[in-house]
Amino acid sequence: MTQTLRDGISYSIVALFSGALLLWIIPGWSPEYPGYGVPATLLPNIAAGFMLVLALLGILRTVQQRRKSKDGTEIEKIHWRHLVAFLLPCVLLMPAMSLVGFIPAGVVFMTVIQLACGQRRWMPLTIVAILPVVIVYALMRFALGVPMP
Repeated sequence: MTQTLRDGISYSIVALFSGALLLWIIPGWSPEYPGYGVPATLLPNIAAGFMLVLALLGILRTVQQRRKSKDGTEIEKIHWRHLVAFLLPCVLLMPAMSLVGFIPAGVVFMTVIQLACGQRRWMPLTIVAILPVVIVYALMRFALGVPMP
């Protein structure tokens, strides 16, 4: 498998996953818009849309790169286990938020993602798992007035 093919497959999977987030997962697991503040789907939609745009740009870059070089250099195979270890928590995040709430689900999600990416030091792991979740919760709940799960 060439690097260009691997990149194309990886970007395509991320684009499909982002599309599933935007069309199915976020609308299906988000609370109803109460009529004041901003909807609870605002931040997840922005993040999923950003992922989709970056994946589509990556596909475009890969296609352009493939047209320029036809060297066919072989690379390592795709590490599907690592990809699944990253995407599975993303799929389970919204259902977990509806079951246990935003803060516990967010802290567990951030911890699992960091562990999947290789973070093993407890101090950065703890800070990055807790601080962004609490900041996003405070901004959404108190600054924008969005009821959080």
